[in-house]
Amino acid sequence: MLSRLFFFILCFPALLFAQENPEDLPDPQNDQPSEPVAAEVSKPSKAQSQGVAELRERFDAFFEKKPLSSAKVSVLIEHLPTKKLLYSRDPDRMLHPASNTKLATTAAALQLLSAAYTFDTDLAVDHLEQGVAGEAYFVGGGDSRLMDEHLWRLIEDAKDAGLKKIRGDLVVDESFFAGDHLPPGYGDKPDDDAAYRAATSAASLDFNAVKITVTPGKAGEAPKVSFQPGGGYIDLQNTAVTVQKGKEQLKISSKPHKDRTRILVSGQIPVNHRGVTVRKRIDNPPLFTGYAVKKALEKAGVTVGGKVRLGKAPQNRKRLARYSSDPVWRLVSDVNKFSNNFMAETLLRAISVKQGGDGKSVSGAAAVRQFLEKTVGITGVKYVNGSGLFGETSFSARQWVKLLRWVVESSAIAPEFLSSLAIGGQDGTLRKRLKGLPAGAVRAKTGTLDGVSCLSGYVTLGDGSQALFSILVNDLAGKAWNAWQAQDGMLEFLHQYKP
Repeated sequence: MLSRLFFFILCFPALLFAQENPEDLPDPQNDQPSEPVAAEVSKPSKAQSQGVAELRERFDAFFEKKPLSSAKVSVLIEHLPTKKLLYSRDPDRMLHPASNTKLATTAAALQLLSAAYTFDTDLAVDHLEQGVAGEAYFVGGGDSRLMDEHLWRLIEDAKDAGLKKIRGDLVVDESFFAGDHLPPGYGDKPDDDAAYRAATSAASLDFNAVKITVTPGKAGEAPKVSFQPGGGYIDLQNTAVTVQKGKEQLKISSKPHKDRTRILVSGQIPVNHRGVTVRKRIDNPPLFTGYAVKKALEKAGVTVGGKVRLGKAPQNRKRLARYSSDPVWRLVSDVNKFSNNFMAETLLRAISVKQGGDGKSVSGAAAVRQFLEKTVGITGVKYVNGSGLFGETSFSARQWVKLLRWVVESSAIAPEFLSSLAIGGQDGTLRKRLKGLPAGAVRAKTGTLDGVSCLSGYVTLGDGSQALFSILVNDLAGKAWNAWQAQDGMLEFLHQYKP
């Protein structure tokens, strides 16, 4: 019965969302190989039932060849219905799981927050007389998917409630979360300005990254630079030049500057170039959000007489509008399918609040570790942050398989969790991998860092039953797809294997 129910869940169509924060690769815009990879091992006949000994012999061959022969690995594959061991290789070895960490974060979020939990963002004022307020308050509630367009809905609702003018300041309240904006481990690469390393806050916007577009001006003049969202938060230093002829050689970077973020644009761009667009992380999320809110208010015809500042909204404030986020189950889908680091870290801080904590990453991590130990029965892990980006996080393949089994055998979160995983050959970070398998044959979470390639999830076997797998690779020489080739080859073989 369990096997049939689980097969139905695996085959249930998953919702697809637009990718915003891709897999945590050194080059996050190029998370797949340029050419498809093929398995190096021959596939078994569909009509033939292989013994476990043959399966293990074939799988050993993957790890005895370069580059995996010199890498550290931890592998465990179990038959779901019978708990029969199909293959293992150092299954208790503790390795860095990269974004496989999000499996623990999202399972904890679904269990501790609930699948239906939402995050509220409020626009309030101190008072409202004939459409005029003294001060306005933007109160963040931890929505990790609040976008620029959602501000318009919030502001239109506030206008419908009578708001016409704000005489004083726009105050941004991020007190729903406490602590630093950067999650633990993110400081390991302080000069990394990529959008996938975004800071977190209870008052965030557009994944706390700014979209920068550079287009040519007139020859000999500086190119034009625009920001989305805008609003005055960015400090621009543009030394680039538009040239009549030549190649585009722009360098666009960001760095902290006082309480803002400075964007530096240098190099050259030819007059006939279509332009360059990149995304960069910002350093002060609530102030970044506040300036975008002020600009949106003014565009909507609501004047703001004062400045943007950070502060705490009074308890007796008058709420004019509220925007409620998508439920957690939809946020979890974005986290797992597209390996969104920022959203994972924000969920971690929300877990802390829901468990009675202060909203800090550290207390959120403690709550997840307690969930793993007390609820799932996993001990001895190092769980540092919610995304698995950098840090000293470590898990073993056996621990991941135990979590995956707990989800389908002992929890009520299985439908939401399973539908959040990337489908091999279909979507998310597996959209270009495992294309030779039927849709839904593999649902898994990828994990990629420099020298790290991990894949954990569920695979349908040749007899229609399922297996749980975790394939962790550390200290990998060369490109990530060297490990992908072995991982995908093992899953392709397993899909034909009849236990």
